Amino acid sequence: MLSSSLKSLAITSIRNGSLRPLTTATTTNQNDKELDKLFSNIKIEYRGHDPAVLQSYSTFLLNACHHLDIENTPVQRHPYVRWIACLNRSKFARKKYKIHYETRTHIRDISIKNVTGSTASTFLEYIQRNIPEGVAMRVDYTEICDFPKSVKEVMEKTTTVNNS
Repeated sequence: MLSSSLKSLAITSIRNGSLRPLTTATTTNQNDKELDKLFSNIKIEYRGHDPAVLQSYSTFLLNACHHLDIENTPVQRHPYVRWIACLNRSKFARKKYKIHYETRTHIRDISIKNVTGSTASTFLEYIQRNIPEGVAMRVDYTEICDFPKSVKEVMEKTTTVNNS
């Protein structure tokens, strides 16, 4: 059903002539082009209490990267974080009536390499919508950007002085 709707959508867009090439620049005006952001590294860290759920989600992430041709690193498993608390059963209980609470938080991470801003936002939206219950995610970006104008001017001055 999905493939037939995609085919009809493609046929209508070809008939209407609204097919446009994929670029890394978004155009708001014909004269004004805004360049897309570039990310050299996106680190995705996800945590949960069930290692089987994290393993399943890791498989999902690797398959998504493979099918979308996104360069990634292997999944890294970190040692789990252990939280222990020995508390009284009630606030009036004596010292010998204690309960032992323990949680283990398993941590995994994966890095996505060399993607554009539109690809990154689409990929992150897809994986965040499919995150299992009880799993938390943290995303760190490393963006590639130009030097500020003041730094460029200083660099040009030093290169002209060195070349002279």
